[in-house]
Amino acid sequence: MQRLDAATKSWNTVYSGTKGAICDTGHRADGSKVTYRGRARDAAGNWSAYSAATTFTTPDLTPPAAVTGLRAEYRSGVPRLVWSPVTGAASYLVLQHDPATGGYIDARPAGSPSTMTDVVPRQSAAVADSYRYAVRALDARGNAAAPVEITLRMADRPEAIPAFTTTAGRFDEGVMIAWSSVDPWTVDERPLPTYKIIRTGTVTGETAVVDQCKPFTSVDQPLAAPDTYWTWAGDDAPLSARKQVNGSCWDVQGKSETTYEYRVVTTDRYGRVSRPGPPATTTTPDTRRPAPVENLTAERVPLGVRLTWSPPADTDVRGYHVWQGVTDPDSGETVWKENCWFGSSLADREILCPTVADGATHVYKVAATDDRLLHDDDPLDVLHPAEVPVTLPDTRPPGWTETDVREGQYPNLYVGCSASSGLGDCSPFASYRVERWDPDTASYTALAEGTTGDAAFFMDTTVHEDRLGLYYYRVVRLDASGAEAATRSTAYGIWDSWL
Repeated sequence: MQRLDAATKSWNTVYSGTKGAICDTGHRADGSKVTYRGRARDAAGNWSAYSAATTFTTPDLTPPAAVTGLRAEYRSGVPRLVWSPVTGAASYLVLQHDPATGGYIDARPAGSPSTMTDVVPRQSAAVADSYRYAVRALDARGNAAAPVEITLRMADRPEAIPAFTTTAGRFDEGVMIAWSSVDPWTVDERPLPTYKIIRTGTVTGETAVVDQCKPFTSVDQPLAAPDTYWTWAGDDAPLSARKQVNGSCWDVQGKSETTYEYRVVTTDRYGRVSRPGPPATTTTPDTRRPAPVENLTAERVPLGVRLTWSPPADTDVRGYHVWQGVTDPDSGETVWKENCWFGSSLADREILCPTVADGATHVYKVAATDDRLLHDDDPLDVLHPAEVPVTLPDTRPPGWTETDVREGQYPNLYVGCSASSGLGDCSPFASYRVERWDPDTASYTALAEGTTGDAAFFMDTTVHEDRLGLYYYRVVRLDASGAEAATRSTAYGIWDSWL
């Protein structure tokens, strides 16, 4: 049996021996054409003439060369497998080793061309610190070259993968920022990545880091880190991810009515920081409290002080708060109480502040408010209050120690005694006497007397026309001998909210 050398056109003997089928191992099955001829010899050693030459095409069973230059390139934290093109390769296989089964999984992204030599491999194995990938070249006949492997170690990754979507919108007193991110190579249920937000003023370019957010609760709590949780990935999630991390931050620290661009920065479990994610832009709500009221004036009236003022220039004023400085009997410090009185006949910017005229200087504060809620723990200074001091004369009866002023047109005084009245044992009390201080005579005038238990209250019906007047009363309880056993004092300002 002879084979024609296509280059020299000479015949080379490839077999000589007994008759039967032969295998020509000297010519590769590479899909090329090959020509043979043969002749036979009988038992006496006589050779026949050569047969007619026969040409046919061999099957192609030869794989292309293995890929070269296989390496990992990270772009925005995403690994890309890159290699040099192989001559004769029609496509490439990208595979991931699965430690759970010991086999290999197709890692080429769905829908990507098989001819690409730069691909983002799918991550289909369990989340781990490192992953093995292999690339094989294939020719048009499907012959596969030997695999070339590479190991990706996540701790060596230079940066994390940024969020793929960001939204921002005004929410109550601030801006609610939300985002979603995927990182199949490092994200499982826990630990989740951590995040911070880069807030940039679109006009000034001023940048700040937001990593503390207002908790989304009905109760005021200290600022905290952004809220994060994982879900199964949505249809818009890239990288063929199975899980995604969603985050939110209620930013209440931006300036009032300012347009900001927000970008989210991710830190993965290895401490690698991402580039800022896609931007989201919005304008903060009006969080600036109104300016101080103007022309705050204090006028002395018998029951205390009448305050009047002019509104600030702000256009969003919805009301006013008025405070009176009161000395805390336990600490001796000044506390601010909203204990002033409005009235139907008073102007919108007028109020009465009942104050015992004790010869001391008293301070009052007035602040305009807008639509924003005022919380009990908000410091008064954030409301920009205006204040005014007033020194009052001392009109108190001798020995007067009470500081409160009750409101009413008809002073109603408790003259009874019960277990809940705070008077202690009621058995020693036989009678009572109601007295009102008369500043003209500098003495108390008796208004009523009675036997204990006959009545619970006494109403003074003689002073209701003296609006804004201040009256000092005391109820004296007497024992059976007529001696004074207990005295309670009360100051009344003649006023009611409908006046």
